[in-house]
Amino acid sequence: MTRQAGNDGDINRLNETSRRRPTSRGLAFYCPGELAIPFLPPDAIVPYLAETGFGDTVPLRDFTFDNSLISALVERWRSETHTFHLPWGEVTITLQDVAYHLGLCSHGNPVGGAFVTLAMVEQLLGAKPPVAAQQAVQRKESFTLKLVWLRDRVRQMSPTDNSETLRQYARCYIMLLLGGYLLTDKSNNLVHVRWLPLLWDFAECRALSWDSAVLAWTY
Repeated sequence: MTRQAGNDGDINRLNETSRRRPTSRGLAFYCPGELAIPFLPPDAIVPYLAETGFGDTVPLRDFTFDNSLISALVERWRSETHTFHLPWGEVTITLQDVAYHLGLCSHGNPVGGAFVTLAMVEQLLGAKPPVAAQQAVQRKESFTLKLVWLRDRVRQMSPTDNSETLRQYARCYIMLLLGGYLLTDKSNNLVHVRWLPLLWDFAECRALSWDSAVLAWTY
């Protein structure tokens, strides 16, 4: 975040109990709740997370939100200019800020959604997600994965040294990261499957500009 005063070390403190809320300024913000990532990834998939470029985002699960600080910033947000109006001038979130905190690629290929089939989901994640009967009429859920299902799948991972199986679990954990706090939506419990095909090839995934996607998604 660009600013004219010295850096405040407390600016990075976060708080687990926050939620996404509409405000008088028209801005909505999301803070992880009970469906955030409450556990570290299994040691066996850590090298694969690093291979995709998402390894440095794992420590974010330990952040806590400062509700008062966020509320103060929200009240100073101006949607017309996408900036915060503070006593020392206007400030905003930059790509450099995102890159500094997330450690993801900033100068790679653009991140875009892709066509996904249920068979593809099963192939990339190693299991078929539960499909509720009502999903036939609830179109949104038919294109999303429940964070609870992804979380339970990673937590119940059986010991294995099969590289492809470990890659499947790594994709589950990355989808948790995306739906948990990187590319969130108002549901707070779902992640869109559009991101899953981007995790097919780990080398190509690492070359994508995820930092740019997170910054654009924020606005």
